[in-house]
Amino acid sequence: MLVKDCMTRNPVTFSPGEDVKVAFGKLTDLKIRQAPVVESGKLVGIVTDRDLRLAVVQTLSEPGLSVGSVMTPDPVTVTESTSLRDAAELISRNKFNALPVISNTGELTGVLTTTDILKGLVKALDAEKK
Repeated sequence: MLVKDCMTRNPVTFSPGEDVKVAFGKLTDLKIRQAPVVESGKLVGIVTDRDLRLAVVQTLSEPGLSVGSVMTPDPVTVTESTSLRDAAELISRNKFNALPVISNTGELTGVLTTTDILKGLVKALDAEKK
């Protein structure tokens, strides 16, 4: 099974210039834990709910913080043709919640979350029963 078989396509993304309070509100409303940061179609980083939560507190003394100032630049990524096993191992080893999925040209094509991996595992186990 490959990443493309399980990934979430068209994930929520942020631009580096987006306000951290707005971004945190979106993640909270959508009940997601992280989002890729994209500029001109290219992946430039990833931001987590924790990054944004800490930044929102920091805005009390430093108003106007942007996602670009708190994101993790150049995140670990996978491609659609990466095996699901290899991606799961990357997530487990690094204690990530998700990995951005990129094309060969660096454009974001989706995101692979731990939930996506579990759904893929269930699908594989169900297929094995048949």
